[in-house]
Amino acid sequence: MVPISGFIKYEDNEVHCLRMGSGPKLLIAFHGFNNDAAVFEPLARLLQQEYTVISVDLPGHGKTRWNSAYMEKKALMAIVQGIRNNFGVEKFDLLGFSLGGRVVLNILELQPNWVDKALLLAADGMQKNFWYGLATRNPAGKIIFKKIIADPQRWISKMAWLRKYNLVDESRFKFAKTRLTDDTIRHQLSYVWPVMSRLIPNINLVKWNINKYKVTTIVVMGRHDRIFPPDQGERFIKNLKQAQLRVLDAGHNLVQEALQQQIAELLLPKTD
Repeated sequence: MVPISGFIKYEDNEVHCLRMGSGPKLLIAFHGFNNDAAVFEPLARLLQQEYTVISVDLPGHGKTRWNSAYMEKKALMAIVQGIRNNFGVEKFDLLGFSLGGRVVLNILELQPNWVDKALLLAADGMQKNFWYGLATRNPAGKIIFKKIIADPQRWISKMAWLRKYNLVDESRFKFAKTRLTDDTIRHQLSYVWPVMSRLIPNINLVKWNINKYKVTTIVVMGRHDRIFPPDQGERFIKNLKQAQLRVLDAGHNLVQEALQQQIAELLLPKTD
């Protein structure tokens, strides 16, 4: 299987995608922060007889050239509709990891009748994120966020003091420290967080749509994930008739190659 590279144009933007596999079913996949479309290549190899996978580079990642200030919901849906029309299907399946999970939730909010199955891997967006909202939608919070990006060591020192008194979880502290001390990741974060800030799903509407349109929804969480812990998945699937929760013996990184056979089995037809 050789991935085929291509671009979808939307206004003054070019969204890069990889087409992988040759199966009759369409799976549109969205990666997490600091990944790119190629992260799903090991999974696509396992699915290639059943699915054609279209993996999308989100703004600020891979080869996508996004010139608009934000990725608006209408832009996302125009891109998804372009993929759907090109493939010539009424319905397709969705896959989203972390940040990409939030993208999938927006599609379920806006056009659930297009979706047959949704697979959410350690998905962002299943519940409101106070700190993300503060950093990207609150005027004062935006200023603080810019200061943190400009002078990370100062803020890491403050977080270390909070960690000393157990006011900040150890894993969250390490997660933030890793991103703030790496210049490349920090600058990527300063771009990606704002540009994706308009894609905040209405979770009540998402869940209503899942039930109304009978979208098969599989939520996969890592047992040791402290960024999006399993209890977020438990709360999300509550009262969802078509949803199930799977907890893997892993942390946040559910796209690591060692887990892809387990992920593939959730998408492939069951065999006796």
